[in-house]
Amino acid sequence: MLDYIDGKPLRKIADKSKTSPSTIFRHCLKELQKLPHNNEITKRYCDRFCGIMVVDGKFIKVRGYERKIPLLWGLDYLSHDVPVYRFAPSESYQSWLKYFGYLKSMKYPMKMIVCDDNENIQRAAEYIFPNVLIQICHNHFLENIRKELRVRTDSTYQQFVSEIKDELFKSKIMIETFRKRSYKLFEKYAKDEKAVKVLLKINEYTKELTAANYLRKAPRTTNIIESFNSHLQGRLKTIKGFQSFKSADLWVNAYILRRRLKPFTDCCSKFRYLNGKTSFSKTCTRLLKKQGFKPVLF
Repeated sequence: MLDYIDGKPLRKIADKSKTSPSTIFRHCLKELQKLPHNNEITKRYCDRFCGIMVVDGKFIKVRGYERKIPLLWGLDYLSHDVPVYRFAPSESYQSWLKYFGYLKSMKYPMKMIVCDDNENIQRAAEYIFPNVLIQICHNHFLENIRKELRVRTDSTYQQFVSEIKDELFKSKIMIETFRKRSYKLFEKYAKDEKAVKVLLKINEYTKELTAANYLRKAPRTTNIIESFNSHLQGRLKTIKGFQSFKSADLWVNAYILRRRLKPFTDCCSKFRYLNGKTSFSKTCTRLLKKQGFKPVLF
């Protein structure tokens, strides 16, 4: 089952076990069905979260659906734990509303959401958690500007985008400084209609682009969840889609549980303290640890 979760092709697993791929699949499916649901594990055992959630949707191919369907999930930033996940027909406001509703039901101490420039995520988070801070990912925001101005193929606005990056997005700055610098850029490019349009949009999202300054250790990008998305994509390459919604949910549930119970080995910089530990151990309650509770590291 571990080989299957880790993305190893069924045929190779079958060759190793000297049996058929269909037999291996039946055994794996039987074991996957025995596993508890990730969300229920969180609700029962975990309550030590930092309150900073980095969220995103990862699209997965499932038979019976015309398009890939999104896996809505997120990381508790400082622990790298995955408290909740949910499959949904689309990344709609209603879908994210249910996702954040799950977090609310387990009393997640929400302080900040870090996400891409997705209005549905922001609106749903603010509805369920009225006092939440929203931080828009700087990388996604800048990339949208690059696409709008076509700087990858046209050099006309390359200097302008470079100045925006250096002045506003290179480091953490308070909202007052952010506004002053953006106003200086506005004065400089006041006669350029396209540049003014971009700067007006930046001004509109000033609060969401500087929210990370108000929480210690809060990130300004969604890089952490993007790396988890890449890892998941690597596992999915050998599967090439799922036969049904149920099989997709069973596999993803097992995959996330494995990630939560597998010790980190290559965390660097400010996350070096996680090496040798599991994300579940960082969020599991102290009471359970005192009682000698030890999850099986499968």
